Amino acid sequence: MGRKWILRGDEGFTLVELAIILVIIGMLVSLGAGMMGPLVKSAKYTESKDTVNSAIAGVMGFGTTNNRLPDSTEFASVVRSPRDSWGNSLYYLPDANLTTTNAGGVCGRKTTSLRVVMCPDAACAVPTSTITDVTFAVISGGANFNIQTDNSGGTIRVYSTGISPVDNYTGDMTRPEEYDDIVKWVTLNELRIKAGCDGAQLKIVNTDMPSGRVASAYSAAVYPDGGVPFTAGGKYRWCVQGSVPAGLAMSPNTLSVDCAGLAEGSWGKTDTIGFSGTPTAAGSYSLSVFVRDNNDTAGANDNVAQRSFVITVNP
Repeated sequence: MGRKWILRGDEGFTLVELAIILVIIGMLVSLGAGMMGPLVKSAKYTESKDTVNSAIAGVMGFGTTNNRLPDSTEFASVVRSPRDSWGNSLYYLPDANLTTTNAGGVCGRKTTSLRVVMCPDAACAVPTSTITDVTFAVISGGANFNIQTDNSGGTIRVYSTGISPVDNYTGDMTRPEEYDDIVKWVTLNELRIKAGCDGAQLKIVNTDMPSGRVASAYSAAVYPDGGVPFTAGGKYRWCVQGSVPAGLAMSPNTLSVDCAGLAEGSWGKTDTIGFSGTPTAAGSYSLSVFVRDNNDTAGANDNVAQRSFVITVNP
């Protein structure tokens, strides 16, 4: 009688193999669960940034149409969503002077009462930069549900993410912790351009003046930009306060102890203001240069820009 051979197929996993597979699956599930939290937080942060950007666009759209900013009660109705992705209300900080059309509204304003300072630490004793003439800001409190940014005294302090402890806004809760607010703002110049106001905001381009030397020829000019230039006889009017080095002459020659109080007709009129001549005495000479445009032909509401300089004359 011959021997019979029985062929057997796969018998499946052993208990040890099955246990290993279950451990691996558990590890993968735990890893996936651990990644979900940061992924969800990142998605909500990105969505909230988009919400804040959309709110900025909505407020700017209102401002360009109405020549003023919406007030706090109007804010929710002019933005796509007044809440961030965590369900918290956005914090709207407008310059109160721009929520009406008094003094010409957006196009009639020369400056604002708000500024943004960028803070490198919780004390913010020495800001890394300052942005002046801010018209409004929109803020999300972030994932900690805590708005930490305020505008005490017209200064909006913006910190780097993660700086602690910070909580300048006590309107919702007092809980100093790591800073995670999402903050966006718009300057007056940006809003004026968007609104199509006559001319960009008037400014002085120079940031400093060249130094000179005694008995050597000196020549320098201060340049303006923006505003509403005059059409004839020079584009701008000029006035200077302070001390000019001996031996130098200004063109136009308008030196005053109070430029703000000087009648418009007494300001010198030209495209730029120049300083030239041969210095006769060494020293550091501080002066402030003022420029005004033709925004208001009557003179009461012209745009005026000012910048302080130091001219150093070496021996």
